Amino acid sequence: INCNSSKGPETLYAGQKLNDNEWHTVRVVRRGKAYKLTVDDDVAEGQMVGDHTRLEFHNIETGIMTERRFLSSIPSSFIGHLQSLRFNGMLYIDLCKNGDIDYCELNARFGVRSIIADPVTFKSKSSYLSLATLQAYTSMHLFFQFKTTSPDGFILFNSGDGNDFIAVELVKGYIHYVFDLGNGPNLIKGKSERALNDNQWHNVAITRDNSNTHSLKVDATATSQTINGAKNLDLKGDLFIAGLGPGMYGNLPKLVASREGFQGCLASVDLNGRLPDLLNDALFRSGQIERGCEGPSTTCQEDSCANMGICIQQWENYTCDCSMTSYTGTQCNDPGTTYIFGKGGGLIVFSWPANERPSTRTDRLTVGFSTSLKDGILARIDSAPGLGDYLMLHIQQGKIGVTFNIGTEDISVLESSTPVNDGKYHVVRFTRNGGNATLQVDNWSINEHFPTGNSDIERYQTANKKIPFKYVRPVEEWLQEKGRQLTIFNTQATIAVGGSDRGRPFQGQLSGLYYNGLKVLKMAAEANPNIRINGSVRLVGDVPSVAGSARTTAMPPEMSTTFMETTTMMSTTTTRKHRSSSTVQKHTTDDIVSSAECSSDDEDLDDCDTNHPGGLAKSSNAARPLRTAFTWTWQLTYTVTLIILISSV
Repeated sequence: INCNSSKGPETLYAGQKLNDNEWHTVRVVRRGKAYKLTVDDDVAEGQMVGDHTRLEFHNIETGIMTERRFLSSIPSSFIGHLQSLRFNGMLYIDLCKNGDIDYCELNARFGVRSIIADPVTFKSKSSYLSLATLQAYTSMHLFFQFKTTSPDGFILFNSGDGNDFIAVELVKGYIHYVFDLGNGPNLIKGKSERALNDNQWHNVAITRDNSNTHSLKVDATATSQTINGAKNLDLKGDLFIAGLGPGMYGNLPKLVASREGFQGCLASVDLNGRLPDLLNDALFRSGQIERGCEGPSTTCQEDSCANMGICIQQWENYTCDCSMTSYTGTQCNDPGTTYIFGKGGGLIVFSWPANERPSTRTDRLTVGFSTSLKDGILARIDSAPGLGDYLMLHIQQGKIGVTFNIGTEDISVLESSTPVNDGKYHVVRFTRNGGNATLQVDNWSINEHFPTGNSDIERYQTANKKIPFKYVRPVEEWLQEKGRQLTIFNTQATIAVGGSDRGRPFQGQLSGLYYNGLKVLKMAAEANPNIRINGSVRLVGDVPSVAGSARTTAMPPEMSTTFMETTTMMSTTTTRKHRSSSTVQKHTTDDIVSSAECSSDDEDLDDCDTNHPGGLAKSSNAARPLRTAFTWTWQLTYTVTLIILISSV
């Protein structure tokens, strides 16, 4: 509170971190020359200077100051909500709203709503502007709001002296705050329940205090980190908003991921208490930048995409994801690449290059088909020789289902209600996430599979009070290891379409096959070098256009962490427990396979390297370390001891 009298101003301060977008209560009480300021539970008291105890008031202003005669500097206008403004018993906001006061000038709005101040639209990823250097040497408070449909893009960047810099970016739909105060780059990732490129407004607040604690708050969720060492951020040069200048993307500091600008809307920008007008205060502007935020002119509707295609909202329009439909085209209306498999049996095999074999936690498989056959394999994905992981889509007794094994046992998901060998065109969709799986034919009901519980854990919870304290943690860890469900489909080597290599040839039509970003039939029609075709197989119609499309050998960008998690693992040829010998590939050789696999069957992803670009599990030439006799003896003794302990309890 700043109290001006004839003898000069007196200022009191109370409260802290009040710009958290939460409600706070402020009370000011004066009696004579003594006055008190209370903000929530924080109290400050002071005395007016001089002999006078009487104050004369002519008008009350909220949100902005028009009377500037007695102030050397004018504070920024207030952006936020005010309620219950009571001055000497008079509720002035209510009086103004109800028209019960002689004079009231109003340009604020009544009601609690999201406040979007001075929005600006960056219409393309090449649009950006620059402002004066961000002043954040000892401390910092940044706030902005954004709205976009793009998952990636630069929002803010300022370089500095030496290695100092600050960057705020959107990476795969999540906010990243990257900075270097001279001790090396640091990254804080915003916590959000879902990706933020949902065409909704989101709030971002970034603070750094004198103790060098950095905080990133996205909407209502905050993340903090205290950094040791240098505390000052010495920035120089322009502050870039929504993108960078030509040639700057090639010289970015470590940990900064963005290689393109931000497309969407920015609003309510607060740079350490300075509220810039992005357009009027810009030192330089490039590309299409407009005041306001209208958003997409063409939006997704229920019928935007046919055949259960997924509409993806873009900034100016929308696109259709047809991957799980078996169809193609801009609206999923065109038939996918189609092959006829004849009576003699045919086979289309895609083989991953040895150093690009993926290991996945999540899988998606779709194909359209028509057949009169009661038994046959449509598609089968196998891991490298000796591992035995597989996923098979097949028809058995006229019913379609998927059987897979990822290291524990064969798991089947079956559409048992209706036969599919009726000669009609059907589309089957399969998804897997760890041990959970779904199977759907056309728009029929979804068939689901979930792993069963662990009875050992349940028995332990009943008996744990009787276990000596020093054994509690080892027993818990052993049970968790014993009951862990393997979830990784390791080192995938081939996709075989047609089933003739397994003695269960498919006969009929297959169309638009899609597996984890690979359109195998389309690749076959384009003569992809990683595909071979044998037997009675015939392409229907013209060869698809390959103009503008790259060879698909690695995992495509769409299979990012949203759909798939990958892990880098060392080579092993150990057959998994509980796996029948029939599930291991028949054509196993004695060759040493350099593959992407964890060094043990526990498949603990935290111990696996995931730093390879593109999400692929790359191969490793390192041999699997041999365990000594002492190691095995210790593990055997330890396991037996735990079993005896649990049995005795």
